[in-house]
Amino acid sequence: MSSSKTVSEFDFKIHTDGLRRQIEESLALYLSFYDPPALWDSMRYSVLGGGKRLRALLCLSTGMAIKAGGLKTVRTLMPCACAIEMVHAMSLIHDDLPCMDDDDLRRGKPTNHKVFGQALALLAGDALLMHAMDILIDKTPRTIDRSTLMSVALELARATGARGMVAGQVQDLTFTGLTAPAAAGDRADTDSSLSTMSYDSLDVEIIESIHRRKTGALIKFSVWSAAKLAGASQGQIDGLDRYGDILGLAFQIADDLLDVTGDIDTLGKTPGKDEASKKATWVRVFGINGAREKLAQLEEEGENLLSGLHLESGSSPALSALLKYAIHRTN
Repeated sequence: MSSSKTVSEFDFKIHTDGLRRQIEESLALYLSFYDPPALWDSMRYSVLGGGKRLRALLCLSTGMAIKAGGLKTVRTLMPCACAIEMVHAMSLIHDDLPCMDDDDLRRGKPTNHKVFGQALALLAGDALLMHAMDILIDKTPRTIDRSTLMSVALELARATGARGMVAGQVQDLTFTGLTAPAAAGDRADTDSSLSTMSYDSLDVEIIESIHRRKTGALIKFSVWSAAKLAGASQGQIDGLDRYGDILGLAFQIADDLLDVTGDIDTLGKTPGKDEASKKATWVRVFGINGAREKLAQLEEEGENLLSGLHLESGSSPALSALLKYAIHRTN
């Protein structure tokens, strides 16, 4: 991160390291061993196998920015934060399957289906999605109004399903493999029933739509859900909703850049997959410089938005630092 960040590296590290420890402990608790063992081994493999925990950190940090409650706020929001990480793990398991991106590595380790087989990996992803809802509804403290909790659960379903992540994945498949100037019918290794589009169809609206759904929807939910559960004002919820939208788009554009600028040791996954598959990424359509320019615009917009929200909690600079981290990360 650059030296212009709102909080010092040391302070940000303390903030995130402390929260990550609590997130890991809670995830392990919520994934305690059950029957059948093979299913839970597969679920635990992907959820507890490391990761940035960006989405959970966003959830907890947003709540702490809204409501200066320290450990009490963290305990209240932890079921939601862990549910989000389970949904994210599900998406990675499914994304890595041969019928999707066909990846062998994730976080520097063999992907779930390489260890447990395709059938069990698919079922583990399905189970994680349902277990996430179980944890969110059952483990969120009773101090949270049940109608508020149900609205959060409903929004998680929307962010994950046909209005959000799944819709984005279908769009991603639809626009994967397009070669200028050939039509979609000339594509290989792509289900031709998904699209009749040509490369010329790609524009900023399509790329943003894919990114905001496939990646951004869950990131945006991470922020919105915390604001809702922490009792933020409507003005704060609206502002943070936009912040989540900005951060989600920025995170995916940064991911697009890393696919062409990163290496396997740093990324923990195979680089160059987007280009090889001819995915509809920001870099492919607008180039490396265009992606970097867009990230700079999003960072400025996000910073201006946060400064105008007047969040009172001393932990609120973490949201600025998390925005910078999402944009300037190297893995």
